[in-house]
Amino acid sequence: MKVGISIIIVSYQVKELLRTCLLSIGNRKNPQLEIIVVDNHSDDGTVEMLQNEFPETAVIKNAFNAGFPAANNQAIRQSSGSYVFLLNPDTEICDDAVDLMYRYMEAHPEIAILAPRLLNPDHSLQFSIQPFIKVREIILEVFYLHRFQKRSNRYFRKPVSGPIPVEAVSGAAMFIRRSTIEKIGMLDEDLFWTEDMEYCYRAKMNGLQTCYFPGATIIHHIGASGKKNPSMMISSQVLTKIRYFKKNHSRITFIIVWFFRFLHIVTRWILSGLLSAFSPAFREKYKAYFFTLKRFLKGDY
Repeated sequence: MKVGISIIIVSYQVKELLRTCLLSIGNRKNPQLEIIVVDNHSDDGTVEMLQNEFPETAVIKNAFNAGFPAANNQAIRQSSGSYVFLLNPDTEICDDAVDLMYRYMEAHPEIAILAPRLLNPDHSLQFSIQPFIKVREIILEVFYLHRFQKRSNRYFRKPVSGPIPVEAVSGAAMFIRRSTIEKIGMLDEDLFWTEDMEYCYRAKMNGLQTCYFPGATIIHHIGASGKKNPSMMISSQVLTKIRYFKKNHSRITFIIVWFFRFLHIVTRWILSGLLSAFSPAFREKYKAYFFTLKRFLKGDY
């Protein structure tokens, strides 16, 4: 029987959250549903748990942490569904969210990428859709002024009750038409932390539409995997935006972003160093920004 949906989950050191995620997927033995988990070299018993408790799940076991985009691409190449649903392991599917997204995509062939409503664990709304990032936001962030210009305001000035076209969606839950992947390719493996935005940007540049669908709901325990390695998380969040602008915008725009990212790193490193005597959190940030600075100076962006 033809597979309708390939659910792809990339996991790293989050065995219990992954178990909860898989249990929240309705009929996992549905022959029209394919589930592929890529384990990025966890040492918490994830693979053994999958083999013992979820034998119907296909498992790709990496010998090293390949990163989020690359691991997703591994599974996409192996998948066979008409739709590919990229799903974080720190999520819980509510009710029949997967089926609702499938039916909506079947009824709306003009939609290339669909995103469900994401909720925080306390069931408050998670701002999971956003416009493409602008240079002015990079500049404002250096001076902590970006907080006064919330990116979510573009779509959440008032409650969103129905499907709306959007620019970018969170990679925590992206429902992608197979024909979209065939047209624009897979995730950019050099863009860890902005690969979801860049994918939506690439779709738009190819005349394809991304849609937010609040009729389907998923709970997202945001940042669970990233918290396992805060230095890599912070450095990737900071540096990947340089790569994003380098790939998608003019050279002068890239140079401006490069300069203000450098200011961002240095000022955060100095400030967290000054405050590190007062809090372990600032000591952790000091280490993270020092790590980020070393990566920046090596040109690792």
